[in-house]
Amino acid sequence: MKKLPDLDQITAFIAVADELSFKRAAERLSIDASALSRRIKDLEARLGFILLHRTTQTVRLTDAGRQFYDGNQEIVSAIRETIASAARISKGSVGHLRIAYMTFAGLYILPAAMARYRERHSEISVSISYLPTQEQKLALARGEVDVGLMLGPFHHSEYQTQCLAKDSLYVAMPSNHRLAQQKSVSVQELTGEPLVLGTDRHWDFYRSLIEQAFSHHGAELRIDCEASNMLGMLGLVKKGQGITIVPKAMLDYCPRGVKMLPLSGCDDVVETIAVWRMPSQSKVTDFVEVLSAI
Repeated sequence: MKKLPDLDQITAFIAVADELSFKRAAERLSIDASALSRRIKDLEARLGFILLHRTTQTVRLTDAGRQFYDGNQEIVSAIRETIASAARISKGSVGHLRIAYMTFAGLYILPAAMARYRERHSEISVSISYLPTQEQKLALARGEVDVGLMLGPFHHSEYQTQCLAKDSLYVAMPSNHRLAQQKSVSVQELTGEPLVLGTDRHWDFYRSLIEQAFSHHGAELRIDCEASNMLGMLGLVKKGQGITIVPKAMLDYCPRGVKMLPLSGCDDVVETIAVWRMPSQSKVTDFVEVLSAI
């Protein structure tokens, strides 16, 4: 198989075919006329057929040259448009941003960030998906997600992170619970208390934070019920099936019949972070900039 002509040779030929003049084509390409002539000769030698009939006075296309011209005009136009499109994406002018989030980030961080980002970058399409923290890390590694809003901390040399919020822990209990009239509840007071937690699959990272907090304070962790989402967990709490531990951010979403009190004597916090892979594209850095202002 013969070696394909390069783009410089094709664009040189198209210029000559457009102008039907080596002089004008050379001026258009900003090259020497003799260099242009050599490119055309090299192109014809590589193809194995003549593209142009040329005399000292005229230049015209052969039948093969006309076919080669018509076909390659479309190719060169497509290449130019592809380059322009890629340049716009590189500059963040167009593109698609994929965001993953977990429950706490979805309460106020993500909605506020989405509203501001779309105001500033309406040309970027955005898709969001719910994923637990550990699944977000896998999705980032596989290139399925551009930005993950997850629980931290997270340290990895290939990723950059930004802390978005640090929430202290609260106890959510039925309003008629024996501890509901206190100003706060200690971890020790929860020893043996029936606990409602998220499932391992959906609340993997958060469960480990709660387990560590109880273990650190020598409290017994008794899990009686599990639910896949926070709404289900609070519903079980409301119906007296146990208590649960939530971040302070949940105070604004406390349902009627549930009381939330600070977990005293506990320095553990729920850290919500943004994570993205380096090097980052402008669509990602623009979104992170919006997150910083939340």
